[in-house]
Amino acid sequence: MKIHHRLSRILSVLFVLSVVLPSAARSQEKKNLRVVFVSLAWNAQLPFRVANSRGYFRDQGLTVEQIFVSGGPTAVMALISGNIDFATIGGAQAAIRGKARGLDMNIIASTSNYTNYTLIGNKETKRVEELRGKIVGITGAGSFSDFTVRLFLKRHNLEPDKDVTLRSIGQTVVRASALEKGLISAAPFSAEDTVKLLDKGFPMIANFNEALRVPQSVYISRGETLEKSPDTTKRFLKALILGMQFAKFNKQEAIKTGFAAGLKGDPEIVQRSYDLFSPGYAADMSVAWDGIQTMLDDDHRSGLVDKRFSLDRVINDRILKQAQQELRSEGRLRQ
Repeated sequence: MKIHHRLSRILSVLFVLSVVLPSAARSQEKKNLRVVFVSLAWNAQLPFRVANSRGYFRDQGLTVEQIFVSGGPTAVMALISGNIDFATIGGAQAAIRGKARGLDMNIIASTSNYTNYTLIGNKETKRVEELRGKIVGITGAGSFSDFTVRLFLKRHNLEPDKDVTLRSIGQTVVRASALEKGLISAAPFSAEDTVKLLDKGFPMIANFNEALRVPQSVYISRGETLEKSPDTTKRFLKALILGMQFAKFNKQEAIKTGFAAGLKGDPEIVQRSYDLFSPGYAADMSVAWDGIQTMLDDDHRSGLVDKRFSLDRVINDRILKQAQQELRSEGRLRQ
């Protein structure tokens, strides 16, 4: 009789645990999210604004607060502090170097798998071959523009610092002024600035959004978030993918939604710049491992990251693939 009573108590406890433990696990899931951005440019903002305005986050049971900060390092620190859930940063180098130094951060998706720059020449320099022996202006030594311009030149058989001089010029206004005064022969610019320079008669040597497969904008999160809130992360990514698809494949409606959601700009410039940056969008937000490997290889060569460090330590796209699969099964994934 005592054995029967004890067995009944054990079964009761097991039943309670079977109910409580899943609830405890689910309690880690969230409905209210905070996401950090470092840019208010159309190319960086449009998919997210579309997802929010068209109710894709709401449909996934989420409320998302957007926060703007200045610079990738600030975004990384905000993420690591635990005060935000996800962040989008320019380039994957900050994530690679942060993870290599022991920070809890992972690349989970990509907004753009190409570089969001064009290379604009002065009025005497119209082709990449004409850069030999000339000066190209960059933002600064070690910057993302420095890295991408060097990579582009090498792929066109021009050796940086030998065949072409790279000079640190500064931000957009300074680079544009140096170009107009003939102090440099070319420089990288965003899509919006490119349109303005094209209207002044400056030629576009190359559109990196089509020519340079190196991710410009990636989403990052803490490993803790991925572990404790996988369903939240999946729903967040599903909404983002839907926003991305709408932004990439519905130009006029996407631009209209962007303006309604608070994005600013001259309508004509926005229309034309969209055609420059949208080819680089990752339709299903898949991460370009090959492009990020290019960045990692460069960090290996420069000694910034230990050569034993590999991409699978910083890229975690497992939940992204689950989100893609669910959308595919729902007939909502376009590639």
